[in-house]
Amino acid sequence: MHSQSANSLLIYVDGSSRGNPGPSGIGIVVFASVEQTKPIQEISKYIGITTNNMAEYEAVISALKWIVKSNNKCATIKLDSELVYNQVIGKYKVRSPRMAVQLKRVKILKAKIKNLSFQLIPRSDNKSADHLAQKASKKN
Repeated sequence: MHSQSANSLLIYVDGSSRGNPGPSGIGIVVFASVEQTKPIQEISKYIGITTNNMAEYEAVISALKWIVKSNNKCATIKLDSELVYNQVIGKYKVRSPRMAVQLKRVKILKAKIKNLSFQLIPRSDNKSADHLAQKASKKN
C-alpha cells in the first residue's frame, strides 16, 4: 500500500440499492489531494434496478473511468463495502458470475492507472458519497 502523496487524487465511492435488488444509484466524490477540502468532482447517477454489491462495483468502475479519462496516474479509492474491497484486492474469491464480470472491468481499468490503491473505510467516513448514491437511487 503506497502512502498518499500530495498530488494523488482521493476518491470516495458508494453504491446504494433500495430493496436489494431495487432502484440503485452511485455516489462519487473526488478530491484533488488529501489536503483539499472542496471536491473537484461529484457524481450522483441512477443506474437502474440492481443489488447493493453491483451498485458498489458500478461506483468503483465509474471512479476508475473518471481517473482514466481525466488522465490522472495516481489515486486512492476509499469505499465502505467490505465485499467489493476484498474482491478487488484479491483477498476474497468471486462466486457470482455477474460480479466476476464487474471485477474483470475493474482489472482492465486498473491496469491503465499507474499508482492506484484501495482503502476500506468505515461507513461513517463515507457520508458524502453515500448521500450522493442515496439521492441517485431515488431518481427513478
